[in-house]
Amino acid sequence: MRRPTPEPKPQPYAEARDQAQRLWFIAGAAALAYGVSLRDAPYPDQAAAKVLMCALLVLAAARHTPMRERRWLCAALTACAIGDALLALPQLPLSFIGGLAAFGLAHLAYSALLWPLASPWRAVTGWRRAALPLLWLVALALYAWFFPHLGDLALPVAAYMAALCLMASLAVAARLPSAVAAFGGLAFVASDTMIGIERFIGPFAGSAYAIWASYAVAQLALSRGILLSRQR
Repeated sequence: MRRPTPEPKPQPYAEARDQAQRLWFIAGAAALAYGVSLRDAPYPDQAAAKVLMCALLVLAAARHTPMRERRWLCAALTACAIGDALLALPQLPLSFIGGLAAFGLAHLAYSALLWPLASPWRAVTGWRRAALPLLWLVALALYAWFFPHLGDLALPVAAYMAALCLMASLAVAARLPSAVAAFGGLAFVASDTMIGIERFIGPFAGSAYAIWASYAVAQLALSRGILLSRQR
């Protein structure tokens, strides 16, 4: 009697891909839950709740290949988690400048990851080619708008905006299977633009929800474009 052929075991990369997929969806659920919780903000342990999305994405990134991308992605998400915690604790003297520094380092880590994946200018076409110069022009206009209100933060904010635009530009130009990472980079710019408007120009209705929603979309889209779309 012929024995049934055993089913082949999943390959290691397939297992890692499936684990990353599950963690990504859990991170999305955590982001949604935190967004809903903003109606009760501020509340005890808010910083821990805010960090949860990035913490879960770090766990997903730890299952990513190739190793070079894994290291930079984990570094970027860890820096973002630190920035999230600092910005959620405004009572700390260095809350804003510390958060600015942490997210600046995150953008540099994302940039180091994306640099080898970016297409040269001559190979960038369509909406991506139009988006790149527009991104920098908008950044210059925003900085000019913010500048009279920046005071001692003029240089740190300029450095931060340069790092942010570099990351977003590389995400737009990245040679990846989809445009998800590019969308994530631009969503990050939108989120930080609203933070700048709220802090340096004035608060606006629904700012907390709009900032968090665009930020969560940015992190989830960047991680999906880099992490899940690159699994093989």
